[in-house]
Amino acid sequence: MRISSSLQKLAKEFAKINKHLYIVGGYVRDDILGLESQDIDICSNLQNADLEKICKKLKMKCIPINKNLGTIKIFDKEEKYEYTQFRSESYNQGNHTPEKVEFVDDILVDCKRRDFTINSLYYDINNQELIDLVDGKNDIKNKIIRTTNLPNITLKDDGLRILRAIRFACTYNFGFEKNTYKALEFYKENLISISKERILQEIKSIATADLRYNFHNQIFLKTFFDLQLFPFAFNHSLHRLKKFSKIDIVNFYNLNKDSRLLGFYLLIIKYYLNSYAKINQLKFVCNMIFGLDGIKESKETIRLLEKIYLIFQNLEYDIDTINAGINYLCLTESNKNIIYAFLSPKAKLNLTKIIDIVKKNNLPLSVNDLKINAKDLIDNNIPSVYLSKILDTLYNQVIEMKLANERKELISFAKEINKTFVKISNTFKEKI
Repeated sequence: MRISSSLQKLAKEFAKINKHLYIVGGYVRDDILGLESQDIDICSNLQNADLEKICKKLKMKCIPINKNLGTIKIFDKEEKYEYTQFRSESYNQGNHTPEKVEFVDDILVDCKRRDFTINSLYYDINNQELIDLVDGKNDIKNKIIRTTNLPNITLKDDGLRILRAIRFACTYNFGFEKNTYKALEFYKENLISISKERILQEIKSIATADLRYNFHNQIFLKTFFDLQLFPFAFNHSLHRLKKFSKIDIVNFYNLNKDSRLLGFYLLIIKYYLNSYAKINQLKFVCNMIFGLDGIKESKETIRLLEKIYLIFQNLEYDIDTINAGINYLCLTESNKNIIYAFLSPKAKLNLTKIIDIVKKNNLPLSVNDLKINAKDLIDNNIPSVYLSKILDTLYNQVIEMKLANERKELISFAKEINKTFVKISNTFKEKI
């Protein structure tokens, strides 16, 4: 295992006071798998106050992160480590945060409070020795996710571990030990006790987890449907969500990293609206599943999701297709890929035709692409109060191909619209 000189220096200071410094968790696991890892977690039974003294001596920066959990961040030049003191934990059922923490000397006690065997391997830096108290190395070899303690203890304690188990399975293309898998389903209701912010963070990671090391697999969607996790991770209304079609599942996994998460969200909306809601309820449904009543996604993401779905459904069901095609062309390539992935072959063919129409007719993609602007209207004595409305009207007329995007025609039509606005305004004033 590659150990930096900085970490070796820190471990030697531990040895001077008869203490062992261990690397634990992901860095050890990934080293066994022959994979690169950046995050280094270290631990021992040395108290934090004594660690701070060592760091001061070595001129390393030392910042307490969570005093209750005994977590300290250590910085040395470009390197950083997270240190935790050996501890035992007790929980309220399902809650991610321990109710009680007790610092201990016994490495086995510290090992048993961890989640999965593949994350519970310790590497003694000074002795260059792997400490495997729960047969984690064998589980890595056999590609198995297994709880460190009894499943009904590990998964009952912390509901977030259900999603972590899925994330590790996706990332490394591992399977689940049978009792661990049964416990994932039995304790899935504990997800309700987890903050939506933490669930959102895990879902963002899970959606692209199989791409991290290119272990392409379909564990994510299969597990979510088999264990029926949607109502517990998102919103209770999703207990009726129908399973995605095989072709949609394949198309989802063909999306790149930048498109995966929104592609997943789009499929949820598609299958929910098709079965249980109408398109005019889109905003309500998005907020219910992804907003404050759901996983608390950002407002920007929800707005983008609504836009993407509207374009998708208009193209798919042949509704206002020219406008939908223009809006499609205005998207980033990543977001175009999301829509295109899930369109039917017929809709894809129609989209190709629409794009040809847009290009051949020089249709503007936005108001800014019109051959006239606000200054042109002002120069033709059109009051500033009407500018925005007139430009929007011109744009709609052009994309509906009722008016050519030519300067002379646009100015002429703008003057006619202006006369109408002035007439309406004068009539209103007379009535007052």
